[in-house]
Amino acid sequence: MLTLVVYDISDTASRSNLIKRLQYYGLKRIQKSVFIGYLELNERLDLAEEIEVYLSNETDSIIIFPMCGSCKESILISGDADIPQDDLTYRFL
Repeated sequence: MLTLVVYDISDTASRSNLIKRLQYYGLKRIQKSVFIGYLELNERLDLAEEIEVYLSNETDSIIIFPMCGSCKESILISGDADIPQDDLTYRFL
């Protein structure tokens, strides 16, 4: 399922480690703090269990948005951003 991950993490080391982890899951950066890609349910649950360690203080946040097929079709893009077209395009590095 197409999955959008957004974050706001103040600590550079924690943020860098999260970015590496999101890339490990095959997610692609489309904005400075926004990654997108296809994750199976078990991968999304695994990621959700892991993200707590990347929060460096009480104001940090990480949000995972699973997107259904009709949600994906409703995405509006303006400017230079690409949404992966299928689940085989952006899998593991």
